[in-house]
Amino acid sequence: MTNAPRAALLAGTHPRRVIDLILERASATGRTQPDRPDPSRKLGLVIEGGGMRGVISAGSLLALDLLGFRQIFDEIYAASAGGVNAAYFLSGQGKLGMTVYFDDIANRRFINPWRVFKIVDVDYAYDRVVSLHKPLDDAAIRASRVRFLLSVTDAQSGRNELLDVRARSEPVPLLLKASSALPVLYNRRIVLDGREYVDGGVSDSLPVARAIENGCTDVLVLASSRCDSPDARPSLWEQSLFYMMMGRRYPALMRAFASMHEALNRGRRLATGEDAVDGVNIALIAPCEGDSTVASTAIERARLVQGAHQMATRTFELFAGEHAVLDALFETYRARPRR
Repeated sequence: MTNAPRAALLAGTHPRRVIDLILERASATGRTQPDRPDPSRKLGLVIEGGGMRGVISAGSLLALDLLGFRQIFDEIYAASAGGVNAAYFLSGQGKLGMTVYFDDIANRRFINPWRVFKIVDVDYAYDRVVSLHKPLDDAAIRASRVRFLLSVTDAQSGRNELLDVRARSEPVPLLLKASSALPVLYNRRIVLDGREYVDGGVSDSLPVARAIENGCTDVLVLASSRCDSPDARPSLWEQSLFYMMMGRRYPALMRAFASMHEALNRGRRLATGEDAVDGVNIALIAPCEGDSTVASTAIERARLVQGAHQMATRTFELFAGEHAVLDALFETYRARPRR
């Protein structure tokens, strides 16, 4: 496990201010008569997905859950796998949500490169696992004081939208499915209220800018990929494949896909502090050089557990230092028989 000094683990713009605000709010919630949060500061949490790479941000979220930080944020912004991570976190089922990666989708039932027209079976993940086998507590998510905003992409316009989960009538797993409807790999659209949506990562996979636009003064970013270098434009063959599978029918979506790196890079620059906004503090927790890597289609269970444990430990150390309870939990994950 990484045991670097705490200061070396933080990037962003005045990141210590974000950490201190989180600790201050956490301390207040433990009081008999807790203070009201400072109305001049709005605390946001941004969670990146990325298919199976979402296990990285899930590890960080599990640490926040164990630390008792579930109700201290004002708003959560998440896309794709980051959305399902956020949902299990908000429902108080963080430990259960972690096992979805290890036990239920690290297999060829979920990801099969030979199943050409549905390489990633999003239906299985959300209709069976999240809805039935390890059901989300929908009511707990809607009852939470935290506003949950889910990044999706409108297939017709190619534009990013944020779905306010508490305000929607659809079941939460269906909303999460819309945010994870991967073009090409899943190749289907999810219809909500008569409109077709695909994965939020096509238009904004790291919605830091949207959190700032909505008035967040302090933002904690949980990234599932390194943020210290820009993402490249989709290659010509990737664009050609997207065009054949979906772009011909949805030209605006084709344009969004071709420029998807621009929104991601804007989010990364804000998260790392390369770009700064006056009056906004940002702290980034992300993989760095030397960390165990997880690919978006990885199904090797040991690698998934290692990646999640690594980021969970790093997050825990930022706030608490002692992480024996976390290590004990991951030992139980490692000991679980593979399904």
